[in-house]
Amino acid sequence: MIASRGSWVIVLSFACALLVVALPVPVALRVYLPDWPMLVLFYWVLALPTRVGVLTACIVGMATDILDGSPVGATAVGSTLAVLVLLVSYQRVRQFDLLQQSLVMGLMVAVVHLAEQRLEVLLGWQHVGTAFLAPVIASMVFWLPVRNSLRALRRHYEVQ
Repeated sequence: MIASRGSWVIVLSFACALLVVALPVPVALRVYLPDWPMLVLFYWVLALPTRVGVLTACIVGMATDILDGSPVGATAVGSTLAVLVLLVSYQRVRQFDLLQQSLVMGLMVAVVHLAEQRLEVLLGWQHVGTAFLAPVIASMVFWLPVRNSLRALRRHYEVQ
C-alpha cells in the first residue's frame, strides 16, 4: 500500500485549485489571476513524475474547461503538451533556482494558454489577441508560494 500513500493530498490539492477557479471574480480581474490548477499540476509533475503525468493533465485540463466555460478539451490539450515537456525535462527543472523555475512555469502556462486560445480561435469562440497571456506573469509570481506550500504538505504527509 506504499504506492497509494498520500494520494488524497494530491487529489485535495487539485480540488482546492479547481475550487479557486470556480470562485466568482469580476471578468476584468479574471485575466490577471494565476492559473492555479496548472501551477498545482506542474508542481506534482515535478515532485512525483511517476504518479502524476499526462492522464492527470488531461483530467485537470478538462475540469478547468468545464469550470471556465471554454470548449471541453482546449485546456486539456495545452496542459498535456506542457506536462509532456516537463516530464522530459523534470530532472533539469528541479535543479534550477527559484527564478529559473518561475520562468519555466510561466513558459508552461503560456504554452497551455496559447494552445487553448488557438483551439478557441479555430472553433470561432474568441477573437485573436494577446490578452490570454496576462495570467502568465501572475503565475510566475505565485509559483514560489504554491511550490513551498505543496512541498510542505508533501513532506508533512509523506506523499511518495
